[in-house]
Amino acid sequence: MAEATSGHLRVWESGSGPPSGPPPDPAAALFTAESMTGGRARSRAEPFSLQWFLDLEKARHTRHGRWIPRLLEFAKHAGETLLTLSDGLGTDAVQYALHGGDVLVCSPRAERLALAQRHFELRGQTGRFLHAAVSALPLPSVVIDVVLLHGLPGEADAAAVVDEVYRVLKPGGKVLALLPARKDVDYWRRVLTAWRRPVKDGGFTARSLRRLFRRFTEHTVCKRHLRRSEVPHVARWLPLPLLERLAGRLLVLKAFKPVSAALPPAAAA
Repeated sequence: MAEATSGHLRVWESGSGPPSGPPPDPAAALFTAESMTGGRARSRAEPFSLQWFLDLEKARHTRHGRWIPRLLEFAKHAGETLLTLSDGLGTDAVQYALHGGDVLVCSPRAERLALAQRHFELRGQTGRFLHAAVSALPLPSVVIDVVLLHGLPGEADAAAVVDEVYRVLKPGGKVLALLPARKDVDYWRRVLTAWRRPVKDGGFTARSLRRLFRRFTEHTVCKRHLRRSEVPHVARWLPLPLLERLAGRLLVLKAFKPVSAALPPAAAA
């Protein structure tokens, strides 16, 4: 059943809440699908059908992002409570549910949340869906085992989002974050043609990402997500893992909330 809440927050479980069926904005859905699959959201299936979602999942997880299932640890969190913060189609979130996780999906955009809910229903999976700002999560503190942060949904303030992630995580809980890399393939292309166009800052470096998540411990950061076709011909002979480390589009961070956060300040000191 949907929960009655104050303000603009809406919480519902799959199988209840807003009516099922195609979302009202197909153009927004297609844009989201293309952004998830590197601009190649191609499916002959009926839009918003089960096969449509499966085709996009295949494009995302086996063709354009083979690293995703391993680095996002889809199969490692059975029985845990996972919170995903994303404007996507629930393609990653549903994988945790398929592997036995208790999944909450939060997005500030109702039409994107409806897409994720429909995806869960078509896959026969149960989830909870929160329509709320990701910088002010409608959740109690220390209740989540794992948070997946995919970008900054709704262009939220990064520091505020990270503070909320820290608050809702249990001590020892894990955050997995996928955020745009500053020095991606487009950055290097602009550097090489700086005489034609200015090089603009944007995205994160590994150092700035660790700084943003400084309250967390055991940081690991790697760069991923690059198609060989995006690389200049002169460099395409290089191994793809090396090309990703140099010019990948995403930084993937894994870090933990300190176990000491559960202790009183005097004991932690």
